[in-house]
Amino acid sequence: MQALYTQTDKNIELADLSTRIIAFTLDVLLLLTLIGITDYLTFSSNDQAYFFKPERFLHFLLGWIYFAGMETCACQATLGKYLVGLKVTSDDGKRISFKNATIRYFAKPVSLVLILVRFAFGMHHISRKTFHDRLANSQVISR
Repeated sequence: MQALYTQTDKNIELADLSTRIIAFTLDVLLLLTLIGITDYLTFSSNDQAYFFKPERFLHFLLGWIYFAGMETCACQATLGKYLVGLKVTSDDGKRISFKNATIRYFAKPVSLVLILVRFAFGMHHISRKTFHDRLANSQVISR
């Protein structure tokens, strides 16, 4: 029996949850600023319907295009991730596709619920890979 050991030049370290939360907070602040600007510049036909305004669809598209587009670009990170030194890669270390970035975006609310449930019941998160990362075959690593 022969064992083969290869050493890579890069040491891949998955990002911890606190750094990811800081990056997500920066992204949300940027998006809320952009949403505030779009709300100021657009007129709604019905000011009584807060959640069902036509602009809400524009805000949804803005968030989706921001996260999915930035994670598939050459820097492989949203602005918040880039500022804290993180990037999104596939499981084999390459850039993710737009389809996988879209899966990541739509699965993030489920990940948030799972993280909050684990926190509420005192369960520690064993792996640094969240639900939306597993679903999209991606990982968030430190640069």
